[in-house]
Amino acid sequence: MGAPSADSDSVHSAEPTTRAMRKRADRVRLIEHTAARLFAEYGYEATNFEAIGAALDMRGSSLYYYFPSKEELFLRCMEHAAAEVFPRLRVIAESVGAPLDRLRAMFREEAVITLVEYPEFIPLFLKVQVPVDSLEQRRDELRREQTAIFRRVVDELVTAPQAIPADRLHVTLNLALGGLALIGEWFKPGSDLGVEEFADQVSQTLIRMFVADGG
Repeated sequence: MGAPSADSDSVHSAEPTTRAMRKRADRVRLIEHTAARLFAEYGYEATNFEAIGAALDMRGSSLYYYFPSKEELFLRCMEHAAAEVFPRLRVIAESVGAPLDRLRAMFREEAVITLVEYPEFIPLFLKVQVPVDSLEQRRDELRREQTAIFRRVVDELVTAPQAIPADRLHVTLNLALGGLALIGEWFKPGSDLGVEEFADQVSQTLIRMFVADGG
């Protein structure tokens, strides 16, 4: 049997590193989801590394291995959620189809994201008070970025004959996004209406707000 090639050695040496990186990424994701839930439940100031660590069955000091501070952890929670969600909305916004159809699909996607995939993170963008100017500034930037994705499609409705007047479009969009952000507060999991059906109803209801005769 010949000696292992250099390429073979590099593959074998890379495998443990790759596994370690995946393990670390999984742990970071779990920490972020847990931290987001606690920030939403108890507020920014009342949540610390000890509380987050306890919820994860870890020592609070162990979190410093992953995040240098609570401020950085809160920031990463927001930015990672945005990095996952915004591209999905852009794909729909930039797809082929009538603006009303794309907007309805975006509302539906946002509803599913809010209820199923990132329910812990939504309050971080809305109701958690953060006494750190840099975090407030970044949060405002991310909110504006999300709104801009929707607004690009809404602006196409200016020339749509069935749409409401142009001077009402942006106000109506703000109302729609505000309503979407709160659906996690009153949707009841396990009800006769499942998430998918609920998301369909929500998106259809919201899109009627943009139709001149109410749909």
